[in-house]
Amino acid sequence: MDQSLFGGFSSRTGQLQPSSAAPRANPRTSMRSINTSTQPTYDFLSGQTTPPAAQQTQHLLRQSVKPDFANEDLRAEIRTLQYELSALKQDRELTNLRHEKELREIQKKAEADFKRAQASDSDRHATSNKYEPLVKELEDLREQAVSGKSEAEKKLRTLQDQNRALTEEVEEARTELSSQERQHKHKLDELEKRNRNLQRTAEELREDLDGRVSALQTTRHQLSQKEADIENMEGEMLRLKAQTGDAETLAVIRRELSEQVAHIKKLESTNRDQLAELKYYRKLHKSVEVVEEEKRVLEGKVRMMEDLRKEFSEVQLQRQILEDERKSWTTYLQNEASTQGEVEFNTPEEIARALVQERLEKAALVERIGALQPELDEKDQVVRNYEAEKVRLLRELEKLRVGGGNDGRIRMRLERQRALAVKEVEYLREQLKTFDAEENTFQPGSFDVEKTKRIQELEDLVDQYRKELHRLGEELAKREQSSPVDEPSGTKRPREEDADERIGQLARKNRKLQDELSKLHQSESFLQKELEVHRSRLSSLELSSRTRVLQLRDNPTAREEGIKLATITALREENRALLTQIEGRSDQLGKVVPISTLENARMDIRDMEKLVAEKEKRMMRLKQIWGAKSLEFREAVASVLGWKMDFMPNGRVRVTSMFYPGDGDEENSIIFDGENGTMKISGGPNSLFALEIKNLITFWVEGRKEIPCFLAAMTLEFYEKTTRAALM
Repeated sequence: MDQSLFGGFSSRTGQLQPSSAAPRANPRTSMRSINTSTQPTYDFLSGQTTPPAAQQTQHLLRQSVKPDFANEDLRAEIRTLQYELSALKQDRELTNLRHEKELREIQKKAEADFKRAQASDSDRHATSNKYEPLVKELEDLREQAVSGKSEAEKKLRTLQDQNRALTEEVEEARTELSSQERQHKHKLDELEKRNRNLQRTAEELREDLDGRVSALQTTRHQLSQKEADIENMEGEMLRLKAQTGDAETLAVIRRELSEQVAHIKKLESTNRDQLAELKYYRKLHKSVEVVEEEKRVLEGKVRMMEDLRKEFSEVQLQRQILEDERKSWTTYLQNEASTQGEVEFNTPEEIARALVQERLEKAALVERIGALQPELDEKDQVVRNYEAEKVRLLRELEKLRVGGGNDGRIRMRLERQRALAVKEVEYLREQLKTFDAEENTFQPGSFDVEKTKRIQELEDLVDQYRKELHRLGEELAKREQSSPVDEPSGTKRPREEDADERIGQLARKNRKLQDELSKLHQSESFLQKELEVHRSRLSSLELSSRTRVLQLRDNPTAREEGIKLATITALREENRALLTQIEGRSDQLGKVVPISTLENARMDIRDMEKLVAEKEKRMMRLKQIWGAKSLEFREAVASVLGWKMDFMPNGRVRVTSMFYPGDGDEENSIIFDGENGTMKISGGPNSLFALEIKNLITFWVEGRKEIPCFLAAMTLEFYEKTTRAALM
């Protein structure tokens, strides 16, 4: 404790002692030492009081003052004043002791409250730890009770129906969650406003309390000074009594003592008022602690809501990704249908199957190409052999053509000889006919009929030979024109052609069988893939069928489903009746829309408008809140770290020092790019600001890769250059 506050404190004994450095020139201030004899002292370390040193003062009075009956009244008044002063001091010490006791009790209560809060936190953690496995068991039981269906196709259809129902429930839950979120947010805003008001009130109360405590300490200090003055005045009074016994001096002393007593009473009343205010402020402090506890609970709930919001946003993002994939598949299939004129694939599963089938066909074709490659090589070799044989035959044909010129000349000569012989034969035949006619005319008796017949037969035979030779010559000419090279007799060419034809037929049949075999292999592999897919689906369905969900017979979900089912059936019946009515009166009414459909559409439009308004309001509130929070965050960072932060797009942050803001239009800032991991200095690398911090960049950033140390070093260097540091 401070000596100026308590008028001198002994570090060894812990007792209050009067100051010995008080001046004694003024008789008003020389009476302060009198109070020492009547004032009880308080030991702040041991917590005990010591009796006043009144005996010493009485002994001094006996020694210094002779018995004087004229001053008995004055002595009596002095004794009464001393008694009242000692009583007031004892009352003050008792109030101080009571205050200390209350402070100790408050500290004990605070420690007990803290222990209870710790115990409640541990109990809460224990209950949360117990609650988590129960939640997991409940989720497992729910998962076990979801699937209990029979066949795979029915399960798929039911799962699709459940998916649609779940999407509807998700939409409803989303709307409910948004409404609850708005309500919680409204409550949270109100509680935050209330909390801010309470914090502001608590701060004001703390400031007022601190001011009153400081005023109380000042009052105590002044009181101790006054007591010291009273003691000095009492000593001076005794000294004056011992010297002169002047009545005026005693009157002055009496007046000063009465003033001091009145001032002490005033201080005591002020102390009582401050104690009452202190009790009131303590009650307010307790209420503030209760509100802070409620605030912590609400902050925990808000954190839970934030976690739920994050999970919901993740689920919504996954759903959006799936929707985008579905839309992309739909557009792709529609484009394929528009380009080809017909829908070849309806689902991505069919596309996957077709892709697998194409891959299998490609593998089969590659295998066939590998098998046909040796055959192609062998056939190429045969073709090359045939080409060589063709070249050889062409050479022989050229030789025969060259040798065929001499044969032509010989044949022409023979033709001429044959023509001459024919003419000669005709001429001789004519002569023979004339000779026979003359002989028959001139010598009819000597004409030989047999000889004539024989000659006629020989002529016929010659004609026959000549025709045969002519026919053979024509055939030879034809054969020379069609095939100039005669094949040698005795070859077996027809049998080789028949064998080649049979080999070709067998090869074609083998090729067909190989194609069928490859198609069968391809279909087998494709069916094997589908079998594996169906087995995996069946295994997943079997695993899901093993899980069973337990639920109450009359639960809120079942009730909601019953209400929805009843509403849907009623709407379907109403729709069916309206459709039949409209179809029956279509000639009279024309193209109309049912009023229920119109009302439903209007209700949907109103709901969507409300939802859009709520979303816009929510976004506006979020923008306001985040703007305020970001401003608070920036101010907090600027006040704590000395850097102004401006968040820019693409994950960039611009920082500006509070101690080096910049001159005019020139800005001294650094831009950090978190995505690229780069740092950019305003003004470029050759600016004055960049040259000033170049050594720090080399030491901290390039050498040690420490950005926080770099910013701290710049802050210290900029602070040393400011006028504030110069004034220090």
